[in-house]
Amino acid sequence: MEAVKDHMIVDAALQRQITDRFIAGCFGDIPSHAVHDLGRVSLPGTGDVALHLRHAADAILLDEYGQVVLITRLHHPGAGLLALPGGFIDEVDGGVENPLDAAIREAVEETGVDERLLREGTAGPVGRRLYDRPFDIRVAWNNLPGTSIRQGDVFGVSTQGFCFRLPGDLRELPLQPGDDAKAVQVAEIMSLRASQFAVPDHLPLIRLAREMMALDCKS
Repeated sequence: MEAVKDHMIVDAALQRQITDRFIAGCFGDIPSHAVHDLGRVSLPGTGDVALHLRHAADAILLDEYGQVVLITRLHHPGAGLLALPGGFIDEVDGGVENPLDAAIREAVEETGVDERLLREGTAGPVGRRLYDRPFDIRVAWNNLPGTSIRQGDVFGVSTQGFCFRLPGDLRELPLQPGDDAKAVQVAEIMSLRASQFAVPDHLPLIRLAREMMALDCKS
């Protein structure tokens, strides 16, 4: 079985070895760096390469009608499939961007949503930061600007979802795709299927956020 396909690690044993190292790092919900360098890993057919963990954040925009804002990915991995608006946490002013701020920034860039709505509608994090994500371990296709990741290095992605409960009907928002989004849409959560998504844990995050919102409304 091949270990790498389309710049993604696909060998299950290697995925497990790498994700175990991510989990053992105990980086928490608010990482101290945008990228953590974790030594080296043996890549079949290549040899030892640098291993990194890059941190991201996702925005889950919900309304009271059971709807969520989704993008269609422009780039791989998962080009042409649905995803939550989101992206990598940046290094800023000698420090690291707060994950909530990263989620808001990415949502604005990818959907055109008004930032003020997100700031006012923040409902908070959805669960803990996810490190056990064997499906999102990549071989860098080039040097990644602003990071220590170089072409041929291996890096995984941790993420955390942030729920934003917005007033009214999401379908009435003036949304416009941008940045890494090919398209943006408002979808009924009940109609969504796992096979539509570029990232396997995005639909579970949406459902968990919806459950949290329902509980908040009852309390």
